[in-house]
Amino acid sequence: MMSRSIVSLIFVMLLVRLSSAFQQYGEDSQHPWCSNTLMSCDVSEEEKVDPIFMQSAIELVKNDQGNLSINQEALKILSAIDMPVVVVAIAGRARTGKSYLLNRLAGKRKGFSLGSTIQSHTRGIWMLCLPHPKKTDHALILLDTEGFGDPEKGDNENDNSIFTLSILLSSVFIYNSRGNLDQSELEYLHFVSELTKHIQLTKSKKNNEEWEYIDFFPDFVWVVRDLTLEMTINEEIVSADEYLEHILKLKNGTNEKTEKFNTVRRSIRDYFPKRKCFGFVCPTTRFKLKLLDDLLDEELDPEFVEEFELFSHYIYEEAKTKKVEGVHKVTGRTFVSLIESYIAELNSTQKFCVESAVTQVAEKANLAALEKSLDFYRKGLEKFSSSSIDDLTDLQKQLYRRALKIFLKNSFLKDSQEYLVKLMMTTKKYNEEKLKKMHETSLERCTVLIKDLKKDLINNLKSGKYSRPGGYAEYMTDLQSIITDFTADTEEEVQAITVLKSFTEEMNVISETIKNTDNILSEKENKINDFIKKYQRKLEVIDKEGQDKEQCKETMRMVREALSEEKEQFKEKCRYNQERKRAEKEKYYNEGFKKEGEKMEEEEEFYHQKLKQTDYWSYLDYAYKFLKFLCMHFSKFISYIPGLSYFSFCVPAFDIADLLIILNQRN
Repeated sequence: MMSRSIVSLIFVMLLVRLSSAFQQYGEDSQHPWCSNTLMSCDVSEEEKVDPIFMQSAIELVKNDQGNLSINQEALKILSAIDMPVVVVAIAGRARTGKSYLLNRLAGKRKGFSLGSTIQSHTRGIWMLCLPHPKKTDHALILLDTEGFGDPEKGDNENDNSIFTLSILLSSVFIYNSRGNLDQSELEYLHFVSELTKHIQLTKSKKNNEEWEYIDFFPDFVWVVRDLTLEMTINEEIVSADEYLEHILKLKNGTNEKTEKFNTVRRSIRDYFPKRKCFGFVCPTTRFKLKLLDDLLDEELDPEFVEEFELFSHYIYEEAKTKKVEGVHKVTGRTFVSLIESYIAELNSTQKFCVESAVTQVAEKANLAALEKSLDFYRKGLEKFSSSSIDDLTDLQKQLYRRALKIFLKNSFLKDSQEYLVKLMMTTKKYNEEKLKKMHETSLERCTVLIKDLKKDLINNLKSGKYSRPGGYAEYMTDLQSIITDFTADTEEEVQAITVLKSFTEEMNVISETIKNTDNILSEKENKINDFIKKYQRKLEVIDKEGQDKEQCKETMRMVREALSEEKEQFKEKCRYNQERKRAEKEKYYNEGFKKEGEKMEEEEEFYHQKLKQTDYWSYLDYAYKFLKFLCMHFSKFISYIPGLSYFSFCVPAFDIADLLIILNQRN
């Protein structure tokens, strides 16, 4: 808590400086308001990019004798998918029909290439991207992995890498097996019990508890293919789910044989609290299997078609959006960074560290989100062509709000403080550049206009038209006409008052000469002077400081909303995991495994504490708001009390320091 307080104080001081910079900018950048009419400018939030959806699968991860690399062509396809993705990966023994299952999920006959011999056909990981059939604005990514236990390969380390990668990349992991569930089939899943040997969640901890992996692991679906026997327990037919849970029951005993029997079962139960099982009969006769991808549903076993409908409905409806750390939604572009980071970790000689990979993904995502939001803001400013300060201010508010929305949508909020500050400061810089250019253009237009309007007046002066009795009154009438026409034509020009002032100063010497000659004091002169002063006061009224404060408040409001939604998702996941652990605890106790039950109880308490922490930050937020209220209303009084002047100093930074509080709620 002490270290967090120190970090918090440093961040507050940084934001105080930022707040002061905005206040200074407001004082130094006052310019005339010329119109209340909002310009019509297209400020659409993002340029929509049509994602590339595929007709056939492409290799995503290449496997060259155990060395994994990425197919750059596949990354280009993923980078074009700027929407959340649902990732379904399938793994299992070689030659068990994984590719055919994915083709049916994709609604394609030949999306993934099928093999028709006993030789393993798929190498590495292959990918197929398509629109999600149920979730709008989502993409469905199907991953087909090379089979385990290929006798031609004979490399368990290679299988470990492929298995680990498919687990970490997917939001639903399908294990595909053939025949009835038995001990030999479970032995092929020994990779599950070895995951912690290859994966380290954080750099700071050498060993992680099993429940800490849940946020990074997908839901588990076991598909049993070509069933020949009925699923029965004690001669009673049961559902596939009940059959799976029965298979995963532990045996009592502490000897080596019993421990080996329990290891994989315990790992599946611990790592995958949400699991599902489906059983399929053989889709057709043995002689038609070579033509399987060409067969219509009418030519398949009706029971297989019915079972597949239940399976596909579950995948489409229950498979969740891929997330990192259980919170951050992954888009196609983020998925590219995720793959690159994971492959780099797997190919390194060190133990795979998820934290390092996620940190790299967060940095890339936040940088890309910043560039995307700033690009949108800059393009919006470039389209602005009006001369009105009011219009520019209104546009800047709209652009900033939408740019911030784009950033929040595409960033990892947990690590986004630095990038939020950059967004605010860079948009401020863009505003200054736009205002400077606007002044230069306005000065040029106004100078050309006044030069054109005064041509007749100058010609009259040269001809001596006003050098006579009554000439001063006529001169003042012509002069007022020029000023009236100029102000009418430059009502929204930011440099109108500057050019007009220069023009009147130039005319003052001439006016004085004519007035002395004519010796007539015109009331119209006073009216013109009053008009100019009134116009000048009107144009000089601008509250840039108020605009900057409003921008900061809008930033905090939108960040607070985004974090609130994130926190609710986090709490929901904690509650879900807590309930699953409670259910596992009761199962273990009922089965007579007290040690495992106590472990589940500890994990249940772990998620309970996580929920309490989120509530703690909510209470802290309320306490902070109360402190802010006291300081804001009593700062003047506090400043006179010795030793308490620091609180008065901090008052201007309270609004922007709200960012720290709400970001800490997420951490």
